[in-house]
Amino acid sequence: MGRKNHTMMPITGGQGGRKVVPLLVLLVLLALVLRDPVGAAHAAQRLGDWGGYVLDALGTFGSTVGR
Repeated sequence: MGRKNHTMMPITGGQGGRKVVPLLVLLVLLALVLRDPVGAAHAAQRLGDWGGYVLDALGTFGSTVGR
């Protein structure tokens, strides 16, 4: 007897995953804010600072490459 080929559900694709993942991220962020608002604000500030450093580094890189 041969082995049966079982089809597996794809992990990606479909419309359900596209709606569930952002909803889960939003719920996790909301839970973090409700549980520790000061810590969430501090994390958001650090993330904003990091984003500013990244933008500054990309600007510096772009200005030196264009010379």
